[in-house]
Amino acid sequence: MKKKYRLLCMLAFVMLGAGYALCDDEDASVELRWSGFSSMEAGQVVAGESDWGEIGSKSSPYHVWLQKLYTGYNTQILFNSLPIVGNVGMGMKVTNEYPVYSGDKGQSRRLFYYPYLSRSDLTYSFGNSDDPSMSLTLGYFPFKYNSDARNLGEYMFRSGTYPQYLITDFDFAAARLLGFHLDGKISESFKWDILATFNTEWAAIGDLNLTGIASYQPIPFLTLGAGAGWFSLVSANWDQTTPVKNGNSYIKDGKRYYYTFAGQKVMGRFSLDPQSLFHKEIFGPEDLKIYSEAAILGVINYPESEDGKFSYDDIKKRIPVMFGLNIPAFKILDVLSLQAEWFGSDYVNDLSPIIFDNAPEALSTIHDVRSTYDVNEDHKGDDWKWSLYGKRTFKEHFQITFQFARDHMRWYRYDYTVQDGREALRSNKDWYYIMKLGYVF
Repeated sequence: MKKKYRLLCMLAFVMLGAGYALCDDEDASVELRWSGFSSMEAGQVVAGESDWGEIGSKSSPYHVWLQKLYTGYNTQILFNSLPIVGNVGMGMKVTNEYPVYSGDKGQSRRLFYYPYLSRSDLTYSFGNSDDPSMSLTLGYFPFKYNSDARNLGEYMFRSGTYPQYLITDFDFAAARLLGFHLDGKISESFKWDILATFNTEWAAIGDLNLTGIASYQPIPFLTLGAGAGWFSLVSANWDQTTPVKNGNSYIKDGKRYYYTFAGQKVMGRFSLDPQSLFHKEIFGPEDLKIYSEAAILGVINYPESEDGKFSYDDIKKRIPVMFGLNIPAFKILDVLSLQAEWFGSDYVNDLSPIIFDNAPEALSTIHDVRSTYDVNEDHKGDDWKWSLYGKRTFKEHFQITFQFARDHMRWYRYDYTVQDGREALRSNKDWYYIMKLGYVF
């Protein structure tokens, strides 16, 4: 973690320095604009599933209190005689571990401070500076392609191929990516993005991914979107991308092959805004929107593993589908988003195979999950997820955000060597609520 933090800090200084280096015109002036935020979250996991219990006694997954503090700052650098904008941002998360263990000698009751780089990038705009036809961003940057997805969805960069997993994070339905982002538009109704990004965490570190995304608005009330990505298209270390190890093999046509982290994703979505069809003064701009997103997480089928414990042979079980409706809030709230998701995988949504086993396997060897897995059991208890998200902004700077959900939340351990990679809400009775108070400037 310390090495990663140092690397991100170095990237921030490099990107800032690169911007100044590009500005070699003595007459070019530089303008700095500061912005920031601070927020406090509090809530409760009403019911969940127990985590591994690595630290002393078993923890209780019921009525688990959640509290976090976030603060962050961003510097935007404007090179006024050049079509270049830089951004350098840092943040801090302050939180306890959850759930708390009894008999842990204080380990799970400490207050932890987690600094992180929120962005460090440069953007060059082509054409009219007020309305560029195309722009190129390089560095470490936030990216979001589905503006309707408030919690569930946004699958292209919040999921895995082999194994399939999904990630959600309260009030951050987006991703932070390292690499290059080229975006543009053919017309006001057709926009596109091309991204070349690098893996930065857990699996196949340094591998190059190539992704293309487009959106099209054929009529005023309908937006269509599609995307495709080849992940680990170029391997930085083939032994890490396709590990040759026990448990990672399958037999095909009498020959032994090995599963790989490399894979393709395909995404499709739509958004319907019926407000454009009738008088809408009583509604807020986000009210009544209907939207959906689906993705194939791994286009290629692979046969059953050599030990018979798992397989990737049914593409239908690798397709999450999200659909949502923005409930009318009549301008009382900025948005009130109700989402549901179905994902029919036979396996628990688990990061453990990539964190601990470093292998593209559906089942981890940690805590004997793989050896005790019964393919004949009913594994459908976690197929459905739901989320109700609301937000209200006051005086442009102050915000109240809340969420009731059964999503892909995971228990939190500061020490990842004892982290439970499984999602915490794995049965229909599991859910939580949380609220955030914050301000931006």
